[in-house]
Amino acid sequence: MKKIGEFYKEKILILPVSNLKIVELPAKNGEVFVQKDLFGWKLISGKSIVECSSEEEARYLRVFLDIGIKDIKIPVDLNYLASILQELETLKSKTDEIIEMYLDSVLDKNVKEKVRNEVYMEIVK
Repeated sequence: MKKIGEFYKEKILILPVSNLKIVELPAKNGEVFVQKDLFGWKLISGKSIVECSSEEEARYLRVFLDIGIKDIKIPVDLNYLASILQELETLKSKTDEIIEMYLDSVLDKNVKEKVRNEVYMEIVK
């Protein structure tokens, strides 16, 4: 299975700098979700809100916010972003399943979250 870091290098970092923008993400604080309102799409984590230009952008950023990444590059071309988004979300989902399988016996929520974050930092490299 491909790691999220490999995906990022193969699909994002190969793009010219002019086709990327950098988004600073807030710290993960409670539930993270994507919401549409009158003014567009938002990524919400606790009380922090990140304005997004599309649903695809919000979903892309959500994956990296869940992982704990602070600054992330995102393709400017929304068609390209839409074409790679499903693969990224699938990788994240499979990774979550594997991590949860090994953490199933850990009862302490803080320990679980710490181990989960450490594993993600390793696989995003």
